[in-house]
Amino acid sequence: MFKLGASDENAALAFDDLASALDAGLPLDSLGGNASLGDQVLVDLSRQRGITLRPSEQAVLEAAWKSGNATAALRSRAEDRRRRAEFHREVWAGLRYPLLLLGMMPIVAAATYSLVGPNFSIGLGIVYFAIAAIVFLLVRKIGRGDASLERYPIIGPLLDEIRELPYLESLHSLYGAGIPIVDAHRKAIATVRMHGLQERLIMAQKLLEDGAPLREALQTSTSLCPETRSLLATGEESGQLEDALKRALIRRQEIASRKLNLAAQRLGQAAYMLAVAGAIIIIFQFYSGYIAMLHG
Repeated sequence: MFKLGASDENAALAFDDLASALDAGLPLDSLGGNASLGDQVLVDLSRQRGITLRPSEQAVLEAAWKSGNATAALRSRAEDRRRRAEFHREVWAGLRYPLLLLGMMPIVAAATYSLVGPNFSIGLGIVYFAIAAIVFLLVRKIGRGDASLERYPIIGPLLDEIRELPYLESLHSLYGAGIPIVDAHRKAIATVRMHGLQERLIMAQKLLEDGAPLREALQTSTSLCPETRSLLATGEESGQLEDALKRALIRRQEIASRKLNLAAQRLGQAAYMLAVAGAIIIIFQFYSGYIAMLHG
């Protein structure tokens, strides 16, 4: 059975195993490493173990090998991958029931076709086509990072939480690997897909390059939500920016998970109402046909 988050879990295990091997002092060539690759050594070892690296992870591993913090960076990558896998599992747990209900309706329609006739199947097909068209349009807009999505009643609040996650995850990883905040911020912007947030972060990047601290750059550009800006400002002022980035990331993941679960519950209620309506229609058509047959 397919296990959601399995690729991230496998990557976390591979990162931990590689970190353990390096801590044990095993020769690089015994691990399959090639010292001639320079800063690409960890990147190459990770790919040999079947890990598909994101651009931010590649930059982190390169910086970590260069600075001599390879094992710490590998274990940090493992922790982030596990956190990502857990987040995906929580989201799927909320969506599983409504998707199951929606998937059962065509089966019920096919099973009762000979009893209730084609009308129910045709009506259900129209409803599903409309749902599929809406989902398709939303997916396309999300893929393009369309800023208009932020104004949608249900999608907008969800995106407010989700859109910050790639940025915070990348910035935390890059900065934790010893990359200066200006360079780390520039690389982290590349992971943001929503154009509205991306434009504001580019504005913040210009302020950083002009010498402004991160808290001032984010506040002036209103790039992130007020809660995230407050956490990062406090962390930067106290010299604990890396820890603040981690806490902000975990906070946004927890809130995003709760909001996604709430949205999934509403979707489940809608799917349940659709299933109840379908059952009523099937029963009504069946008994109508049965009574008509008796009177015939």
